[in-house]
Amino acid sequence: MNTYVTGNTIKELRESRGLTQAELAEKLGVSSKTISKWERAEAIPDAGVLMQMSRMFQVTVDYLLT
Repeated sequence: MNTYVTGNTIKELRESRGLTQAELAEKLGVSSKTISKWERAEAIPDAGVLMQMSRMFQVTVDYLLT
């Protein structure tokens, strides 16, 4: 899996909704540092968080990962 693509996708979706990293982190129950790591492609969300994000952003998990 290309974490760079996943990070960019998360960042684009977050920004398109006008959310800060802190706001998204609060909605997902993670720290803003975690969001930052995802967006910098240093880590990827686990399956449960990917499902949460897919519902929140109304996209498929596949979209988040590709």
